[in-house]
Amino acid sequence: MRPTQAVRLALGVMAAVAAIGAIDSGSGGAWDLFVLFGALLVMTVILLVGTTVRRPLIPVRADLYRWLAARAAVTGERTEHLADRAISSYRSGIVGDVDPDVDDGT
Repeated sequence: MRPTQAVRLALGVMAAVAAIGAIDSGSGGAWDLFVLFGALLVMTVILLVGTTVRRPLIPVRADLYRWLAARAAVTGERTEHLADRAISSYRSGIVGDVDPDVDDGT
């Protein structure tokens, strides 16, 4: 299972538990717990939507991420753009093709 799928599954379970807790506490009249479960549900749904809508996450070794972050700080680019260019350049070196839709920053 990919890490993003595991995170989505965990967030889905958290949202279900929070929804059940909110329904139970609301029907039982425990309004303080209802507010707590409601807030947990809202935050979990926001995180779930954020992991679903964004581009897929690719795990990178810590040393490579540190290099990307340092390079991004120097150039003022986002780390995602640097990673895209690095992977595209690597692919171009292996396959020998150049994707005209990808901006290489030159």
